[in-house]
Amino acid sequence: MNVVYNLGERRRKKQWKFERSMLRSLSIHEMRNDAERTFFSGQIGETVGTLYLMDFCLDIGIDAYLLGSEYARFGYFGETAEQAEKRCEEELNALTGQTASQFTAWYTGGERSIDEHRKKSSAFIKKWWKKGFTEGEKKYRLRLH
Repeated sequence: MNVVYNLGERRRKKQWKFERSMLRSLSIHEMRNDAERTFFSGQIGETVGTLYLMDFCLDIGIDAYLLGSEYARFGYFGETAEQAEKRCEEELNALTGQTASQFTAWYTGGERSIDEHRKKSSAFIKKWWKKGFTEGEKKYRLRLH
């Protein structure tokens, strides 16, 4: 009996398995609280825009966390977090740009507001990327990948 494996499919399944295992160690409650502190600290009440943006922040935070965990492989092989972060700088900038654009679209406030949204977005994304990197590195060290 001949068995033919599709290498791309096998890689994709391995990646999904790794991502699922990483998501088990992620606290959505902690991420939600962090997003509230970072982006919504001065607002009172919940509006449709706030609820939408909170969901968007959680999605972006999860993406940053998984991206960090994916690049943790380089940390396992001896690179520092800063070196690994430079490898995925383009993806992190894209996530930061998307987040800042969403906040700018919902809250108008001029040029100063755009810079403020970009700074907050960058800090939030880098924080969750770093957490994903740290957790991923632990999994690689324990050979749980």
